Amino acid sequence: MARIPIFNEQSDFNPVQRRVVDGILGRRGGRIPGPYRLSLHAPEVTEVWHPLGEKLRLNSCFPLHQSEFAIIITARCWDCDYVFNAHKKIATDAGLAQSIVDAMVRNERPKFDKPEEEAIYDYGTELFRNHAISDKSYHRAKDFFGIPAVVELGCLMGYYGMVAMTLLAHEMPLQEGAVILQGKVNGK
Repeated sequence: MARIPIFNEQSDFNPVQRRVVDGILGRRGGRIPGPYRLSLHAPEVTEVWHPLGEKLRLNSCFPLHQSEFAIIITARCWDCDYVFNAHKKIATDAGLAQSIVDAMVRNERPKFDKPEEEAIYDYGTELFRNHAISDKSYHRAKDFFGIPAVVELGCLMGYYGMVAMTLLAHEMPLQEGAVILQGKVNGK
């Protein structure tokens, strides 16, 4: 059970919330995505948050399987079941190997067939776990993707870190049939 009320499309919104919700519904197929169901308690934040997420996720310089991989890396590093479950199928449908997702669920380092996926994994996991990226991992990612892309990669992961923190702080209930990540820091 969430710690705060969860908004849905039929909720009673104040005028500011209504303006923000109408903008989201018009761009998201008539639904309010999970994080915004909580963040609408601060509608002005949601209003600037939503377009940034659209840019980073839907208009990324990365192919979909790589941007979604970066998102599930972030979810795994935050032990955020909700984000992981929301994005794992999108990642595999776009071409990420199921074996990579399965290893991440078990909190194991995946085996990579594609060196660019390993570069994304190392970039993200080092940044989240060490609060720094080794020169080797940084330069490998930069060599694969270029400077603008490694900047975007950090922004994408930072954005989904914010999403994960919001969902975790307010205990957003998981989707039905959600996979529970193993080996979490908090033991839950």
